[in-house]
Amino acid sequence: MKKTLYILIAIATTFAACKKGELVESTPYTKINVGDPAYSFLRFINVTPGSPSINFYLNDTRISGAYNALTGETGFSYLNIFPLIGGQFLPITPGTNKIDAKIVSSAATDKSLNVFNSTITTGGGKYYTMFTTGSYNTADKKITSSLLLEEVKPALDTTKIFVRLVNLYNGGTANIDMVQRTTGQIIIPNVAFNSASGFVEIPLPGQANIYQFNNTGTTTQTSPTLITATLTKGQAYTFVLRGVAGSTTTPFGINFYASFY
Repeated sequence: MKKTLYILIAIATTFAACKKGELVESTPYTKINVGDPAYSFLRFINVTPGSPSINFYLNDTRISGAYNALTGETGFSYLNIFPLIGGQFLPITPGTNKIDAKIVSSAATDKSLNVFNSTITTGGGKYYTMFTTGSYNTADKKITSSLLLEEVKPALDTTKIFVRLVNLYNGGTANIDMVQRTTGQIIIPNVAFNSASGFVEIPLPGQANIYQFNNTGTTTQTSPTLITATLTKGQAYTFVLRGVAGSTTTPFGINFYASFY
């Protein structure tokens, strides 16, 4: 996680009286330290199967995406993250904020259509990840659910690895256990759809980190898909289960990323 963030608070360059050929850039910046209580820190991950390319809006102001001269407005589709650079978050005003998502204006159909609405409440100095979840409803043209997850840092230790599980797998028949395949030990039990566990320490982190995911309380795998993860001691990781049961387009899948290091 970056130690310092900078916000551009005025997009204006002025030209002062100066010698010929000199250019004076007078844009003011605000320096924001990690955990600054004047801000909350937010990022978005689109985990909605079938989602169109969207951009996010904070209190009716677009905060993501860009404009490409050739293709028009760019956005974020399934499994995309904003901000784009890992470990970065967007500083926002703490308290209650309105979040929307709209289809990009460059889309072939439903240009600029509002497909997601939510209201979030965040605390000063805290970090959050907002997952769009569920499946895209093509009839109503809506992303129907989301999960706001506060990023609470565990007590990192250079001899330990921590993991947590986010279950965003649509249509599963049971809650899910994360299991260390080598030993059969349950690392994280009983995670319901559209929820997350806390961080837990992996026992014997020197073993091969091969994980499977079982229907809670059984040895029946939710999916035959396994994941082999190279994890580093002293870090904390988030595993995200995604996809739609029975789908060949967006089947059960697993992603993981370092949350703290």
